[in-house]
Amino acid sequence: MNRRHYRIPLLLAGFTGLFFWSVWLTGATFPRGGGDLWGQLYPVWAGIARNLRHGALSLWATQLMAGDPIIAESQYGVLNPLNWWVFLFSPIPHWVMSLRGMLSLWLAGWGMYVYVRRSPLWGLSRAAALVGATAYMFSDSFVVHLGHPPIDDAMAWLPWSFYAVDRALQHPRRAALAGIPPALMILAGHYQAASYGLAAVALYGLWRLSEMPAPQKSLLGLMVAALVALALALPVLLPGIERYPLTERAILHVQQWRGYQWDVAQMADWVAAGFHGSNAATFWGPRARVESGSVGIAALSLAVVGLLSNLRRKRGWLLLVLGGLAVAMAMGYDGPLYPWLARVDAIARMDKTARAIYVFSFAVALAAAAGTDALPRRKRSLPPLLMLYLGLAGVLLTQAGRWSAAAPSAAMQLHAAQSLRQAGVILALACLLMGAAARRLPWGKTGLVLLVLGELIAVGSLAEMDPHQPTAPSPVIAYLKQDPGWFRVDVDGKARGLMSPAVLQGYGFEVPQGSGDPLELFSYTQFYWAVPYKGAPVYQLFGVKYIIVPKGALPGGDGIWPVFQDDPHVDVHLNTNAMNRIWLVYHTQPVRSIEEARTVLFAQDFDPLAVATVENGPALREQGQGQLQVLSYGPNRVRFGVQTSAPALLVLSDMFYPGWRGWVDGRATAIYKTDGIFRGVLVPAGQHVVEMRFFPRGLGRGLTAAAFALLLLGWTQWGERGLAFLSHKKGQR
Repeated sequence: MNRRHYRIPLLLAGFTGLFFWSVWLTGATFPRGGGDLWGQLYPVWAGIARNLRHGALSLWATQLMAGDPIIAESQYGVLNPLNWWVFLFSPIPHWVMSLRGMLSLWLAGWGMYVYVRRSPLWGLSRAAALVGATAYMFSDSFVVHLGHPPIDDAMAWLPWSFYAVDRALQHPRRAALAGIPPALMILAGHYQAASYGLAAVALYGLWRLSEMPAPQKSLLGLMVAALVALALALPVLLPGIERYPLTERAILHVQQWRGYQWDVAQMADWVAAGFHGSNAATFWGPRARVESGSVGIAALSLAVVGLLSNLRRKRGWLLLVLGGLAVAMAMGYDGPLYPWLARVDAIARMDKTARAIYVFSFAVALAAAAGTDALPRRKRSLPPLLMLYLGLAGVLLTQAGRWSAAAPSAAMQLHAAQSLRQAGVILALACLLMGAAARRLPWGKTGLVLLVLGELIAVGSLAEMDPHQPTAPSPVIAYLKQDPGWFRVDVDGKARGLMSPAVLQGYGFEVPQGSGDPLELFSYTQFYWAVPYKGAPVYQLFGVKYIIVPKGALPGGDGIWPVFQDDPHVDVHLNTNAMNRIWLVYHTQPVRSIEEARTVLFAQDFDPLAVATVENGPALREQGQGQLQVLSYGPNRVRFGVQTSAPALLVLSDMFYPGWRGWVDGRATAIYKTDGIFRGVLVPAGQHVVEMRFFPRGLGRGLTAAAFALLLLGWTQWGERGLAFLSHKKGQR
């Protein structure tokens, strides 16, 4: 590759480094409060990295709940290529997590630049492409979700997918390659953000198709690209389809929730970015903080020029349609679009419609890029618009105090007034630079790029920065690591704000709690949180040896007492009632449902070592003794040595889930749903080896489809070249 091809990616990397200056200079992390990046993703990623170091790719995570099929939860990103380099570090350093969060923004900017420069629809200059790239990659939509890379990843692949549509239409024979960006948008892991992007891509493809001279041939190319995208995404989609009916989101009743939707009042943030607050702690809008879609007033002023210059061309109307539909969707039940779409149950359950506003940010950034190149052509008609801008700048500067009076506190009023005044100054500078660019002065367009960058850095670079380390070690961690046993550590509900379960999970401890993921398995969370108290017999099924409690808290029941009190915030209690993680039961009670099992398990006289419920399983009435040995325990495979004097049920305190298969001495056997949510295997008398392996059926089918797609990609990319090479050799003979 020519050196010039590296310049723009490196330049955009430099822009990204400037935006995150506080990370390099002060050691800050993002987002504020840890967010999903540290509370949901880091514990899972740390576990994947630990297992990968020992030669196993985690399909199942043992540190969450009583096990979690992470391959079937796309947000964990096991198959997202952008995560794979992170898994090479164990333990994962903070700087790696920070770079991972930055990667999405850089990728978005690069994709926007490539699309704006190379698309036959645009073909704009470098400066214009840089304006569009900067406006999109640092828009409020990306900043709000710095703590959730799956969302930012999906948004980042949008411009690449638009460019892929152009390539599929230009080169139908190689259309299969165009399926890669949409597939990566799905593999990013956030289906809602991906669905908004894919809808925009589909609309763009149909619109571009209508302009092609040979639409039938071009349609075939788009269909091939779509099929390749689907096939490449199936290894994630099919396990996800298997998991979804078992999750909280699928089971809980749908309500018209209006908490996370875009509000018309946020149009003020389009003009003065951050007017309603820069983060969740300072936000004072009509609802909880959601993304406004702002790209800054500098880019917005250029976008107006771009739209005015393209209203006589279809591409201008394309931007209006994309932006308008995005705003209508983001408004949720207050808008004209979502109430109609929400009749579909799957769409209604996504609920957080404000995320659709990123398509608006994309359209405005495109319009800003077009406006940058349109300035010289509007040299005569530009002065009236600039005068209007200057008048607006004056109003923003003089009326800032009055307009900010609606903020609920003095600090918020000050911040809102500063945002308005800052917007006024930036708009005045934009007028100066637009005038220079219209006269083709060399510093005009360069100044616009720097102005857009400078404004977005000033507005968003500190919005989600946190001076605290989200995984800072605690004396509790050091104490727990002294115990080499196989056990779980629980966090009392009143201590969750003092020590997050995610911190323990990140350090490798198994915790019988989830991460707050809305796609957690409903049967498990319902079962765990229904346990009345830590001393209850049913609680001992979880194998919890240590319990983290608030400082000075009383023991949670008989046999539970403090053993470590040197942490300033929490204490550690030892649960002497804790059972081993595996045990043998010689008396089973068949049940037909988890509800029937709970009547047995939650009884005060329940003895988990004496009896076990089995859903649609065998009834044992044996007396015997046995010994157990852990031969191996990994994320996807467990092996135990069993010696028993009578037929018994081997119970493992790990979650029952489709995709687990069992063997006794190499012969396939059934795995029963035992004690409501756990796994059990029937073992005959004697000495045996019991093995369980996890591999979802959908994953196998998805990998097969993806393999065929990769073969098609290889043929379209290299097959013709290979045939041409062989023909050339044959001709030489």
